[in-house]
Amino acid sequence: MKLKTIIFATLVLISSLSFSQNFKKSKLDDFFNSLEKRNEAMGSIAISKNGKLIYSKAIGYKTIEGENRINATTDTHYRIWSITKTYTTVMIFQLIEEGKLSLETTLDTFYPVLPNAERITIEHMLSHKSGLFDYVNDTDKEISLHGISSKDTVATIISKLKPNFKPGEQFRYSNTNYLFLGYIIELLDKSTYEIALSKRISAKANLNNTHFGTETISKINNVAETYQFDNNWETVSGEANYTNHLATGDGGIVSTMEDMTLFIDALFDEKLVSKKSLNKMLEGEDFYRLGLMKTQFENSEGFGHTGGWISESSLFHYPKENLSIAYATNGIVIRKEDILNDVLKIIHGKPFAISMNRNIQALLIFGIGLLFFLLGKLKFSDYANTKYSLYVGYIIVLLFWFGTIISGFLYGNNYSHIRDGIPLLDSFYSGSGTFNSSIQFTIALLFIPFIYNTYQICKQQSINVLPLIPLIFIPIHMLGSSLFPFPNQLFFIFTNCIILSILAPILTIILWRAKMLSKIRKQAVISLFLMLISIGFIMSRSSFPEFVHAYWGLIQRLLFLGWTSWIVFLNLYSKKAAKLDNKSNVANK
Repeated sequence: MKLKTIIFATLVLISSLSFSQNFKKSKLDDFFNSLEKRNEAMGSIAISKNGKLIYSKAIGYKTIEGENRINATTDTHYRIWSITKTYTTVMIFQLIEEGKLSLETTLDTFYPVLPNAERITIEHMLSHKSGLFDYVNDTDKEISLHGISSKDTVATIISKLKPNFKPGEQFRYSNTNYLFLGYIIELLDKSTYEIALSKRISAKANLNNTHFGTETISKINNVAETYQFDNNWETVSGEANYTNHLATGDGGIVSTMEDMTLFIDALFDEKLVSKKSLNKMLEGEDFYRLGLMKTQFENSEGFGHTGGWISESSLFHYPKENLSIAYATNGIVIRKEDILNDVLKIIHGKPFAISMNRNIQALLIFGIGLLFFLLGKLKFSDYANTKYSLYVGYIIVLLFWFGTIISGFLYGNNYSHIRDGIPLLDSFYSGSGTFNSSIQFTIALLFIPFIYNTYQICKQQSINVLPLIPLIFIPIHMLGSSLFPFPNQLFFIFTNCIILSILAPILTIILWRAKMLSKIRKQAVISLFLMLISIGFIMSRSSFPEFVHAYWGLIQRLLFLGWTSWIVFLNLYSKKAAKLDNKSNVANK
């Protein structure tokens, strides 16, 4: 027995050490400091591992009154809204374990006036399969229950609302389910929901900052108010007046993030319900189980709940890592789902998004504007026909690749030039699209002089220029998509394939003097080789997924480097071909 205990303790220690190597507190600090600095979020987060708090942070303000701004702290309380449903579920299962009801108990036992009450079971209500009309979301104007103290009066009001479907037929989220589950807890416990919560959960999980009920919450000084950002943080008045969830079992709890992690850790440590009850809560294949939602990060499953009205909250536990994350925001600019996804990436040592410095963005925009200004100062024909078009092309290519290397190194171990693709750099800058746009912008600028030179050759050789018309759409598309980036990268790759297909016959028809330009031919061969190698790797992705994933950054760089150098080659070739034709015409004359 002692040997098993020692082995188990050793495995836990190894797992903890392994996790701590990946977990970087400084990266989480950098990430949340960036969100705060750019006014992209306000709120608080807590992370626990093996039941121990390993990280907590608050950003932004708790309250803003004119120039008087009070910073939020890790002790600030937030409305957790529908996460209350998980607390309600726990108390329902406690009552089941006490033999006071069962999952098969029908609703008519307590509220026979409700539609289909004789067929709706406790399990239907926990899993949102009762069909009961949602008093919050199923009407244009919500049904205000504020000030109605009689549960029977509430039941009478709800009974007049047509159900959405027959019990058990389908899933449809309905706050009404948990409204009445909260009432059932009060009836069976012979107390208020607030007292039941304190006795059944807070006392067992050592929650000192978890509160319920309008009167209790009004006495707490450290509660975050909700704001929206429009050049400045402004108060959201609607949420303060929204009182439906503040005294019911479907969304009435206010808590700190640390208390929330204590709660869900206690749940999964079987301190609140038995293992049998917990397994029943997790059972099934649906997204929504019994009071718990399922989430997925790569190969790791998480269970918990989200909540929100205008402010939002999230609480999930990942059993595989014994990891819990609680997050609440009282100021939303970036979606909480995106923020939490990046938090999980940081925890697992993956590349994550971080906001780009606005000064750097301004500098990039200024640089692009200056480039357009300089190009505008040159006559188009002069720019296209002179060596400057090639110099600009090479400079753009080199600057772009140099920029991606520097940007990648800025994040140290967080970014691998061999593994991670160039467009991933955009995610580091909150999806700014800077790098994807730069790729397309580069191709557009390189393509314009090529089209012009090719047009000149066609005129000199008396060749029909109609085959060149499709080429005009390439720089138009590239410039357009650099200003308005397409979200689908597959579309960008598809466009590249079209361009390559169009170029092949045009080059065969027009650029037939390759034997006279041996040096340029070598550059062309190298460019095409880089492209073909990288395209070959991409096409073999399904056959060698691990290899392609490990070297995706290098493969993609070969592709784009081949692409851009290929277009520079086309410029050089078409320019020299045009000169040869001019000399030939002069000699003939």
